[in-house]
Amino acid sequence: MMIVAFVTVIASMEILMSSTNGNVIPHEVYPTPSKIVRSLMSLITFRPTDKFLEPCIGHGNIMDEIPLPPNQRYSAEIRHRQDYLTTEFPTMDVIITNPPFSLTTEFLTKSKSELAPDGTLIYLQRLNFLGSIKRVHFWNKFTYPHKIIILVPRPRFVYGRSDSNEYAWFVWDYGNRLPNLPPISNIVSI
Repeated sequence: MMIVAFVTVIASMEILMSSTNGNVIPHEVYPTPSKIVRSLMSLITFRPTDKFLEPCIGHGNIMDEIPLPPNQRYSAEIRHRQDYLTTEFPTMDVIITNPPFSLTTEFLTKSKSELAPDGTLIYLQRLNFLGSIKRVHFWNKFTYPHKIIILVPRPRFVYGRSDSNEYAWFVWDYGNRLPNLPPISNIVSI
């Protein structure tokens, strides 16, 4: 009887500790706040010949800030019947996205395969994505981000509310497009 009660308590704690409490928006569409995109853009040095990809364009908040001509910008969006995971793209110089949390490892793996050797890959993600037993093997194979930019204050994604997680831009900067950034930093977006 005591073991059953303990398992019930643990299960209840997991629900309370979840950032969404099981209330996930369809296709996990949580628009990236424009102010945190603009803050990121102030740190990146794009090259005139860069090709850019946004794998989950959502409402276009990232794409709208990209300082490249339209013919150098690519995107996908499941709600527009273009699934990033099944769509072929040419090699890209810069890839930036806010992926569906449940598919982040799949998105990262595909993005890295499409990234130029001197490319820059940037994903918006929960900081706790770095610390999970089920992702230890993934991180050992994929490699941890070169740089982590912690977002201050915590972003408000839906209905002006934030959840219980801290967020960061995870950066793999093979192309040195964020040259003055230390390995761990923060960015204040007010």
